[in-house]
Amino acid sequence: MFWQICKQELYWIFRKDPRRAFYLFGSSLFYVILFGLLYNPNLVNAIPTVVYDQDQTMLSRALVQAFDDSERYHIVAYVTSEEEMNAAIQNKTAHAAISVPPNFARDIKKGVSSQVLVSANGSNIAVGNAIISSAQEIIATFSARVSQELAEKSAGLLPTSAAHYSAPVAFQLRVLNNPNLGYLNFFVLGVVMAALQEGILLALGSSLLNDKHDADQFGKANPILLFAGKLLPYWLGGIIAFACSLLLSVALFAIPCRGNLLLLFFLGAAFTFAVTALGGLAALAFKDEVDFNRLLLIYAVPAFLYSGYTWPQQSMDQLSFWLSFTFPMTYVTSNLRSLMVSGYAPNLANGIGSLLLMGSVAFCLAGVVYQRQRRRFLAQAGEE
Repeated sequence: MFWQICKQELYWIFRKDPRRAFYLFGSSLFYVILFGLLYNPNLVNAIPTVVYDQDQTMLSRALVQAFDDSERYHIVAYVTSEEEMNAAIQNKTAHAAISVPPNFARDIKKGVSSQVLVSANGSNIAVGNAIISSAQEIIATFSARVSQELAEKSAGLLPTSAAHYSAPVAFQLRVLNNPNLGYLNFFVLGVVMAALQEGILLALGSSLLNDKHDADQFGKANPILLFAGKLLPYWLGGIIAFACSLLLSVALFAIPCRGNLLLLFFLGAAFTFAVTALGGLAALAFKDEVDFNRLLLIYAVPAFLYSGYTWPQQSMDQLSFWLSFTFPMTYVTSNLRSLMVSGYAPNLANGIGSLLLMGSVAFCLAGVVYQRQRRRFLAQAGEE
């Protein structure tokens, strides 16, 4: 009887109501392609930049050239006033502005510090962060080079000695796991898991809230068995969609997969189990599919934002911190990214355990509710 129920549900997924198959498999695969293409450039480059060079010397032009040589910047205009520079950022003709002060070269030659202003449009945090990090690197490199040249001329030092004299402390940065701080590895996996969750929930809602087709064939079946049989295809389908999404992200967009495949499977199985069970429980609280889908639209954004994927949990306020633990996404997104990109996830065992516990509790509660609703439905059908 159990396998007959599963077979019937699969028939509805792939033949009778194929939109369920699209929800289940198409959502996450579509998001892999959509967001993979979006973030495939990986870095924010060619930022439109205006230059306000008040010094107009060989040294100031060398600094501007250092910015122009960087892939991060694309100089679109040279302005002649601060007002014109600020206007370019305000109307978004440019997202960055470089202002070289007057007497820039003269002050440096006198041994007086000269301050270069780099303005960034902070309305887009990705662009703003790219400007801040790259500008610091360019100016630090330029400053060290100028200081070395001055040391060679004033103190008569050899180039190697002058380099050590001008920069006695060498800064070395090592970024692990995502060396270029690319956005592809950071964002795509999280939004794909959000899409997979929505796909499972949409397909489940269609099944559980359009239940009448089971009345004749499985009217005498144990309600708990019937409920488990209806949920199983969506859980297994979710696991397959999880695996296909990761495979597609690696094959098409070269997202690294350094983690153990078995651990990835356990994580995906636990996540889809929790989502399936919680979705089954939530669907039973509604009488029609439309209202349930409205709930999913409201649920999707908080589930992603509170997962700690883009904003770390330790930086949340106390209420948000505790609320984040109620979402299955919290236990999968960061662990998945760590496994894929780093090859290890210190909190993986806790994450899988929490998902299994969450799913088990939800399944038991949903089973009880479904049993009562099923008996009530059959009683009403018998009276008619």
